[in-house]
Amino acid sequence: MRTLLVDDRADSATVIANWLHQFFGTVSIEWAPSGDEALAAIGRSCPDLVLAAHRPPAVNAVRLVGVIKGQQNAPAVVVIVTNGDAELETQCAAAGADFHVEKRHLQTRLLAFLQRRFSLAWTEGVTARRLSARPATT
Repeated sequence: MRTLLVDDRADSATVIANWLHQFFGTVSIEWAPSGDEALAAIGRSCPDLVLAAHRPPAVNAVRLVGVIKGQQNAPAVVVIVTNGDAELETQCAAAGADFHVEKRHLQTRLLAFLQRRFSLAWTEGVTARRLSARPATT
C-alpha cells in the first residue's frame, strides 16, 4: 500500500509512519509537509492512501481533500484531527474525505478503516497481507 502522509510536523509524521510500518510491514510511505507538496507527490507516486493532518493554519485538510478528490482515480483520503469537531467532520465529508478520525483514536479506528477499505489483515499487530487476489504493492 502506497501511503502519503501530509503533516507540517515531521515528528508527528514519523510517529504515524513508524506505527504503519509496525502494523503493516512493507508499506511505502512518503511525507509531504504542505498541501502543495502533497499534490506534487500524488502526481508522482499515485498513492493508494493519503493521511492528512488538519492543524490550521499550516495545513487546510478540507481544501486539500477537495482538490485530491477532484482528480481522476483519486486515492482514499483520511483526515486526522487533534480534537473532535462535528462541523469539521461535516466539511471533510462534503469535500469527499473517505474517513475522519481524531488523533487519540487513530490506531483503533484507522486500523478498522484500512482493513475494510484495502482488505488488509495483520497478524499479532506486526505484519499485514492483502486478502484480495491482486498482488500487494509497495
